[in-house]
Amino acid sequence: MTDTAERRPVAVSDIAEMLGVSVNTVNAWRKRAAGAKQVEPFPPAAGKVAKTDYWWADDVLAWARRTGRGRKPPAGS
Repeated sequence: MTDTAERRPVAVSDIAEMLGVSVNTVNAWRKRAAGAKQVEPFPPAAGKVAKTDYWWADDVLAWARRTGRGRKPPAGS
């Protein structure tokens, strides 16, 4: 965990905003990485709320730093 303030649940739209990309881009990362062997996969969802997947923000930000994804530099980079 990078920062307790970042240990918060985020949905696809939140991830898109955090990283400065579209919701479609986040969904493409999820789908592409699911079957890819040469890239680090997008983190698995931490769970569901009202049938909607969520992730922990710090997990997504760490993945973005490791893989160079997103237009905005993730916090802590």
